[in-house]
Amino acid sequence: MLNAIENFPAHPVTLLAMRFLALTAVRSNEVRGMSWDEVTGHIWKIPENRMKMRRDHVVPLPSQARAILEVIKPLTGKSPFVFPSVRWSHKPMSENTLSALIKRAGYEGQHVPHGFRSSFSTIMNERRPEDRSTIDMMLAHASKNSVEAAYNRAQHLEKRQEIAQEWANLLLRDAKPTSAILQVRSH
Repeated sequence: MLNAIENFPAHPVTLLAMRFLALTAVRSNEVRGMSWDEVTGHIWKIPENRMKMRRDHVVPLPSQARAILEVIKPLTGKSPFVFPSVRWSHKPMSENTLSALIKRAGYEGQHVPHGFRSSFSTIMNERRPEDRSTIDMMLAHASKNSVEAAYNRAQHLEKRQEIAQEWANLLLRDAKPTSAILQVRSH
């Protein structure tokens, strides 16, 4: 499905945002509002004011996500947003852009942007049942144990980076290189 979407005529920024969303398994509004100053090296730190649970969320970026940032920087680096609106670079991508791309590519009723989160959770929990709590942490899910949530601030960044890279390798196993997305015709 991701390969079909990436071969569909659309703006390269939209296609790169879709791939980035799939790789990171975050919520689409977090990708759409992503600013360049949130990224340091291989870490993306989403501030609490943009998170559903109102706490900062650290996302270790697999190499394929970092490649997207390198490829898109010449296109959007002057915008505050990594994935700005195609019409107005000073505004974030519209909340309907990624959903509309999925629909136009023929996957209406089969997939939505949020579906990458459930795919990530399902597939990685099947592959790594011993890492369930780390996978939940990667999805920014709050611990159901209020005492643990209050005291445990462990990030498990090394394990999260390993899981993120495994997911990215699996997801993009048969995908074209990130730079080739720039060659897709705009609609």
